[in-house]
Amino acid sequence: MSLNKLVGSDCGGNNSLVKLSNIVSRDASISQQISQSDRLVNEFLAQNTQVPQTFNMNTLLNSVHEVESSKQQTISHLNPNQMRTVSSNIHSPWLPGPSSSYMPPTGMLHTFQAPFPSSSRQQMLPNVSIQYMDESEFKIVKDSDVRAKAQEYIETVDDEQAYNQFMSFMKRISAGELNLGESDQDQRTMGKDKIIDEMAEKYKDEWAKLSDMTGDWKLSNSDGIPEEYTFTDGNVMLENKSAFELGKEKLKMGDIPGAVLCFEAAVQQQPESAEAWFYLGTTQAENEQDPLAITALKKSLSIDPRQLEAYITLAAAYTNEDMPKFAFVALSNWLNASPKYSDLLPRDVEIQNLDLKELENHVKSLYLRAAQLNPSEIDPDVQNALGVIFNISQEYDKAVDCFKTALMVSNENAKLWNRLGATLANSNRSEEAVNAYHEALNLEPGFIRARYNVGVTCMNLGAHKQAAEHFLVALNQQNKAKNLHQDTSTSNIGSSTIWSTLRMVCSFMGNHEAASLVDDRKLDELNKHFELDA
Repeated sequence: MSLNKLVGSDCGGNNSLVKLSNIVSRDASISQQISQSDRLVNEFLAQNTQVPQTFNMNTLLNSVHEVESSKQQTISHLNPNQMRTVSSNIHSPWLPGPSSSYMPPTGMLHTFQAPFPSSSRQQMLPNVSIQYMDESEFKIVKDSDVRAKAQEYIETVDDEQAYNQFMSFMKRISAGELNLGESDQDQRTMGKDKIIDEMAEKYKDEWAKLSDMTGDWKLSNSDGIPEEYTFTDGNVMLENKSAFELGKEKLKMGDIPGAVLCFEAAVQQQPESAEAWFYLGTTQAENEQDPLAITALKKSLSIDPRQLEAYITLAAAYTNEDMPKFAFVALSNWLNASPKYSDLLPRDVEIQNLDLKELENHVKSLYLRAAQLNPSEIDPDVQNALGVIFNISQEYDKAVDCFKTALMVSNENAKLWNRLGATLANSNRSEEAVNAYHEALNLEPGFIRARYNVGVTCMNLGAHKQAAEHFLVALNQQNKAKNLHQDTSTSNIGSSTIWSTLRMVCSFMGNHEAASLVDDRKLDELNKHFELDA
């Protein structure tokens, strides 16, 4: 039986406990011999025979009217200035919304933030005074007194009652096993402290690893980027000795997923090949797989720190993963590795000791000096890096100028067009962003990241069906490599980011059938649903 059934009642009648007490009282009155335990029960019931009052809605409504009348009388005595203040407080709406500290970029707000009702305004409730009883008013009972009373009660009760639960409870109190003075809050605090201690002991080794912050790249462990690359299972290209060259051919053809598998096979065949690791990292960045790209690019740079393009690609990947500190470190290392700009770095500055804002200002000033070394000549790498820096600081107009400047001398660079598009989208210039993405796709039709970015921009513009189609195109491109897998099922092919964003679009459209297909990763049926030729 639930507690509510025991003490509750329907329609205001007597509850079950009161009915039970009446029966016990009636039966006790006809008993000829009353034991001491029965006498104690009768004394208790005699003090609790009053039937509880039922709920009265009329009384509650009358109380509300009295409160309203009292508030109107209070307002009538206010001067006009006070009246305006009260009125504004009563009629001003309170609309819940996210803190501005955690809002996404402005280009995403009008899509992902639910609109607030424009016509409904919440009325302020009357000020009802609620009084709380001071805890000091309660009588403080010492624990020793409780134990003494419990022992006294045990001695006065017959032995035949000594084995019931109540007597067992009283014995525990008298023996000091239970402390009634200990509050529930104290018990919860003790339980919480015990859990924290157990967790600290259980994960002390992991915490020691995370606390080891030595070395530039070991810092990334604290952000969840593994040092070891996770290879795809069942890659048939492992048996092909020309996997690296084949990967470059697939890259030119726009087969990004196929190129990834070839480069994965190449680095397993030649683990010390910095070039193979570099191609794997840059290709995974285009494949919308930034964590894997970061790991591969770090491997490449650990073998050959002179690969300048790897630093900027690594910085962009860190930026995508919201790791600005590591992006700045990568850009600083690019300057250090560049024969042209290495002299700009001050030798007395330890960047590991700078906080994020200091590091940002330090790296930004270095690249501005690099751009000013030869004002008549445009260095696309410097402008590219400045674009990444201004993106991190959310100075999107400056970032747009940097990428456009770089494209003046390097307009065949699909990555630059994609970064320009992303920056335009972040600055709420979605139509211009779509044009930049199309330039990237014209240069590299298999550029999956650019295709995904077009879908996100369509979503910002409210073109949900077109967004879903772009996401499906990206997933179909990734699915092209399924014939290079031995054991991996089709459902495991594709970026989880693309799948989750496609699921979101289907929800926006109210298309529950498509959303269910996305949940089951049924790509072929989704293509039929959206009438898309794979």
